[in-house]
Amino acid sequence: MVNLESLIVAKNVHISYSEGKKKFPAVEDVSFAVKPGEKFVIIGPSGCGKSTLLKAIAGFVSISSGELLMAGKRVSVPGPDRIVVFQDFEQLLPWQTVIQNVVYALETTGKAVGKVAIAEAVRYLDLVGVSAAVNKYPHQLSGGMKQRVAIARALAVKPQVLLMDEPFGALDALTRTQLQYELNTIWQNTGLTIILITHSIQEAVYLGHRVLVMTAVPGTVKEIVDTAQINDINTKKFVEVAAYLESLLSNDSRREAFRV
Repeated sequence: MVNLESLIVAKNVHISYSEGKKKFPAVEDVSFAVKPGEKFVIIGPSGCGKSTLLKAIAGFVSISSGELLMAGKRVSVPGPDRIVVFQDFEQLLPWQTVIQNVVYALETTGKAVGKVAIAEAVRYLDLVGVSAAVNKYPHQLSGGMKQRVAIARALAVKPQVLLMDEPFGALDALTRTQLQYELNTIWQNTGLTIILITHSIQEAVYLGHRVLVMTAVPGTVKEIVDTAQINDINTKKFVEVAAYLESLLSNDSRREAFRV
């Protein structure tokens, strides 16, 4: 529900893309609000516009109509108040060491320079558990370590919102589980607002306070499900909520499979 306490507000958002002279709807009439300090997860069938919506929040994509607000101001361009962590392992600068990647982000956003930037970089690299790798280059890191560095770099510039597009999707199951736990720990330590896209229902329930379920393309809001404090995967409640989310997705997935 949209209210004055919301940090991110989407109201009747439509996003279209063009192919030649034709326009195709990607996101249609999407409304939601994210409160400060909330972990808000978006799930939906492949191609439903999840990433497009996240890019619009980041300021990378323009909306066609509706309203998209950040702290009461219209989102129109990217800014350091909204930082994105992508799925791609190669989002780090390959010619810079781990610590140089984080320091560079601090200096280019004007958050810190010199010794202060180095100290801040060390602090956040320690927070994500890669302080022993500060002088390594990205090609010397595992996929999980690269994602940890990307998260540290994002956190270091102190955004108001951390946007995450399938950040753990390409990781092996064990590393993915570890990073899910670590992200929850980071949130507990920072209280950061997080908007995360995932294809994993279990990940959505475990990480999210609320889960927005999108329909098949053109993506709109099917339902927003409260998942706060349901983070023990061994409980009956966790299993029930995960099953309910799967039921919401299954109809759209079957419909999309037979679409011509």
